[in-house]
Amino acid sequence: MASPEIEIAQLSEEQQQALQQFISVTDLEPATAVPILQRSHWNVPIAIAKFFDGESVDSVAEDLAAQNVPPPRVARQENLQDSFLSGSSASSRSGPQNDDAPRIVPQPDNQIATRPNFIIGLIFAPFSLAYRLISLAFGFISYFLPFLPRTFRPNLTAGTTRQANISGRRALKPRDAAARLKREIEEEYGGNTVPFYEGGYAQALDIAKNDLKFLLVLLTSPEHDDTSSWIREALLSGEVQSFISNPANEIILWAGDVRDSEAYQVSSALKCSKFPFTALIAHTPQQSTTSMSVLTRLTGPMPATTYIAKLQTAITTHSEQLRTVRETRNAQNFERNLRQEQDSAYERSLAQDRERARLKKEAKAQAAAEEKRAKDAAEAAANLIEKRNQWRQWRARNVIPEPSADLPDVVRIALKLPEAARIIRRFPSNSGIEELYAFTECYEILHHGSLDNTAVKPDGYEHKFDFRLVSTLPRVVYDPSDVGTIAERIGKSGNLIVETILDEDDDE
Repeated sequence: MASPEIEIAQLSEEQQQALQQFISVTDLEPATAVPILQRSHWNVPIAIAKFFDGESVDSVAEDLAAQNVPPPRVARQENLQDSFLSGSSASSRSGPQNDDAPRIVPQPDNQIATRPNFIIGLIFAPFSLAYRLISLAFGFISYFLPFLPRTFRPNLTAGTTRQANISGRRALKPRDAAARLKREIEEEYGGNTVPFYEGGYAQALDIAKNDLKFLLVLLTSPEHDDTSSWIREALLSGEVQSFISNPANEIILWAGDVRDSEAYQVSSALKCSKFPFTALIAHTPQQSTTSMSVLTRLTGPMPATTYIAKLQTAITTHSEQLRTVRETRNAQNFERNLRQEQDSAYERSLAQDRERARLKKEAKAQAAAEEKRAKDAAEAAANLIEKRNQWRQWRARNVIPEPSADLPDVVRIALKLPEAARIIRRFPSNSGIEELYAFTECYEILHHGSLDNTAVKPDGYEHKFDFRLVSTLPRVVYDPSDVGTIAERIGKSGNLIVETILDEDDDE
């Protein structure tokens, strides 16, 4: 059943911390991690167990998780006869069977029980004592009156919810606890070249699983007399340090002090009964549901040569299996990389085809635009020529007729045209310079008699003369927009040259 989507901002602070811890271990997306945590009542260890081992989790553990109570550790009860029978039955099975390597998730910071301040503890001591006495009284009464509600019954599992820190050792995060143990060994025993993994047990287990390496778990307890001598004589000996540091053995060494919370949980999960304790863990997908199994356990002090021989035997026995898995994984990675390269090549080829199609389309659109622009320019030029001719017909019809030579107010102008033709014409003295330009512009129409008497002035057209009238000595340019009559500007007579005005493109 699909669970509704929940935004992370809507979760409480404890739920967000549980979500971050669960994601850091499983590498899931928040949308996938939230439903698993909801089904586990936001208990991270149960959610991780569901993720790695499936959804078949004990219902009692889920009920306790719903009440924020971690599931109690089941006590193992057996006698010597049961142990002998179980051992003989296990040995009768076909082939050696390795135990599954447990996955230990550190307890969240908000669930770690810390020792209160001495003054605060002293102040609240009477209240704590009264609470214990009242709880004891209610527990005694509820024992004889079982029909009382559950609220008045004592919580028999309360003592197992958290591990009390009675040693006075400060609780740290897994990475900090590993760094502290390494520092303590260096300070107490001197020089140390053993490559301790400075991180949590879960991270070391994941690295060993992903990189197909051997995880060497070392658990120590300072309360045992043999621990100090074994570390000095065996662990820090040159043979053991060289063996663990040898890259060919592919060993990841994780060490823990059972006084720390994570190391204590690991020792309980690995069924540690004697210190110093060593467990060799490796990837065994055919023999383990979690794909990580304990290959061998070494308990108690032993000489360095014996310690190395037992580890070497277990490593040699399992190296072939790891090599097979590594070759299979490399082949899968090669196939995956090959598919990715093929997909990338296809995507590049597709992108090139798209780019060529885009350039072709742009070139076609640009050619069409250029063709349309040229067509529009040609139409505009033809329209301009048509309006120019219409204006010339209209202006030729409105040119002032040439006055008689007998009239007193007459100006005689000689025009030298570009075609070497010389024209002499009389104009009224009160005519403007523009009349000279209009006559020159319309001379051919007037001279050849191709005048259209029905022509009208074109709308929206402003005529521009493509020539200018110039006198030579001295050189004076007469503009059609000049103010004044012909008589005022030129005099009773004048010789003018018609100079063609060339555009910049024509000049070039």
